[in-house]
Amino acid sequence: MSNELKQWKPMVIRKRAVRPTDTSRPDEVDETGAEEKTDTDRNMAMMFEILRRKRQVKLESLILNRSSFAQTVENLFALSFLVKDGRAEIVVHGSGSHIVSPKNAPAASSIASGEAAYSHFVFKFDFKDWKDLLRN
Repeated sequence: MSNELKQWKPMVIRKRAVRPTDTSRPDEVDETGAEEKTDTDRNMAMMFEILRRKRQVKLESLILNRSSFAQTVENLFALSFLVKDGRAEIVVHGSGSHIVSPKNAPAASSIASGEAAYSHFVFKFDFKDWKDLLRN
């Protein structure tokens, strides 16, 4: 093995070529118009209209879509927003059936002051539960 020192070569620094860059401007978003309603917003509006007309509805008949599990879950999702906002309430009758009825939502000032609070509910619902509902 030889331990010879190697000569370093002097480094040559090259200037990089300047490439023209594209100056792109993104399209401006027009926020003056009203926001489009989502499917959930439409489902909520339709569900609340049904509740207003019928006053009391069984939970199964309100959310159940016999041909689509996914649509049943979407209906349950929309109902959860109505309950959270205080526009609907779910009550369990003595027979064990769940009844949904409309409510007047609390004013924003009463929510801010703490007089009224948002409410939530937990509902276990899976494909097996949907199949059981179809049989009833």
